[in-house]
Amino acid sequence: MSLAMIAAFDSLNPTATALQIYLLSTPKPIARSISFIFGVFSAYWAMGLLITLGWGQLMKTALSTVNFAWSEPYFYGIQLLLGIVLFIVGFTLKSSTQPNQKKRPQKLTADRTFLLGMAVTIWEFPTALPYLAAIEQITRAKLDLFSIISILGVYNLIFVLPLIILLSIYITFHQESTILLHRINRAIAIWSPEILRILLLGLGLLLITDSIGYYFGHSFLKFSQLQ
Repeated sequence: MSLAMIAAFDSLNPTATALQIYLLSTPKPIARSISFIFGVFSAYWAMGLLITLGWGQLMKTALSTVNFAWSEPYFYGIQLLLGIVLFIVGFTLKSSTQPNQKKRPQKLTADRTFLLGMAVTIWEFPTALPYLAAIEQITRAKLDLFSIISILGVYNLIFVLPLIILLSIYITFHQESTILLHRINRAIAIWSPEILRILLLGLGLLLITDSIGYYFGHSFLKFSQLQ
């Protein structure tokens, strides 16, 4: 599954969507919304970069302390574990038929909406399992720093794309967009848990299958060498 597809599913965030639609209904909505988008993007990108670089350093340490022949099965074991976790979470995730009602922030300036975007993103990061799966794939590719920064930047641009689309709808239709924006908000709130469930199940199954395939292939190769 491509990183772009994971990012697209990951972007269906009911909380960020509800807050964005609320900001678009307040005075000076464009400045506040743009600031909010930058806050979400900055926080998610920064945390992804920190985790990727930290995980990459852990991989380098492992490769320097253990034999390479054992390091690869070790990392596939981590992938298998991550796949199992994703599959279990997806299997146990319950769908909601009613959108969650979020408390609306009051009296927000543009700088505060930036901080709001960061705060919401950091608060919900522990549930960002698709992002962690994407980071695992990026780390395993052993890319240079510039490539990691660029790929995470593109991922997060896709992640905030729904917020950009909502802003574009408002700029295009202005007050006439109110009903449409609220319908979009309701649809995302209702369907995003089910979409996320399917994503987690599919991604978890993909990682599990890839890991098991590696171990079977590795075992078969060793068996062949013994013959």
